[in-house]
Amino acid sequence: MEYRVNVCETVPQAVLRMPREVRQGRLGEDVAEGMRDLMATVQRAGLTSIGAPSLTFLEEGPAHETTVVDFRVPVEPAPMLSLRSGAEVVVCAGDLVARTSHRGGYGGLPDAYRALREWMTESGYRASGPPSEVYLVGPDEVTEPRRLITELRIPVLPPPAIGVYVRQRFAETLERVRETLRQRGFSALGEIDMHAVSRRADVEQYLILCLYHPALASRAIASDPPAGLLLPCTVVVRATDGGTRVEAGDPMLYARATGQEALQPIAGEIHRLLTAALDAVRADAGRERPKSHGTAAKGPAEEYAADGP
Repeated sequence: MEYRVNVCETVPQAVLRMPREVRQGRLGEDVAEGMRDLMATVQRAGLTSIGAPSLTFLEEGPAHETTVVDFRVPVEPAPMLSLRSGAEVVVCAGDLVARTSHRGGYGGLPDAYRALREWMTESGYRASGPPSEVYLVGPDEVTEPRRLITELRIPVLPPPAIGVYVRQRFAETLERVRETLRQRGFSALGEIDMHAVSRRADVEQYLILCLYHPALASRAIASDPPAGLLLPCTVVVRATDGGTRVEAGDPMLYARATGQEALQPIAGEIHRLLTAALDAVRADAGRERPKSHGTAAKGPAEEYAADGP
């Protein structure tokens, strides 16, 4: 099954939270029972559910053991919740999450999680919290596993950089990065070969490119002379995970830090050019190898954390 992944921001909401244990080997049965208890608690407390129930893993354990989870459902608050129920109404803040959907029985969830985490790795997003499962069509609604629909969510950190991961050798990727940046008007100020500088065998191939865009640099300095401190672009090309990762500092972040509105359009144009260059690098690498099946769909150059894998 092919899993499509995207990133969205959840909204703050009040939820009924009910912690309990589930068995990894009998997840379907325990989830169904937990959902029944959750909805029964909603009724006893005089609450009104206003969304799909979910489950958040508070800890992870071996497949043959139990693990503690939170069963949750969005509700409109009400005052009749008994302390003996073990449940409570809490307000959950909005969060940035990577998500995908799985159709079918829970035996296929590991493949969905694998695709979701592969997408996060290739796009550079880092997990910032435990995974959750939202039961859009749960075991309390249907009896046939093939009719189940589960949305998997993993909270992620907002990305401060632009980057791509390609399954291509370092030398080939570096050559293509230089060419695509040159085609888009960037000029090189210098390069730092960290592999050579460190003189350590355990340091992977790692090159830092220092660049600037002459035309846009002139416009930026005309708008704000101190902007020259922010104009050089840093692009990192490094070997990792059987391929190569290319990362570029996001000029939009630097422009926002100055508070100068006049720099925003210029930073936006540099951002667009860097993104287009990295998209071209990924597209070229993709044409040189056959497409794999059953993996997460890949979008354009993603903004992501530069200190990822």
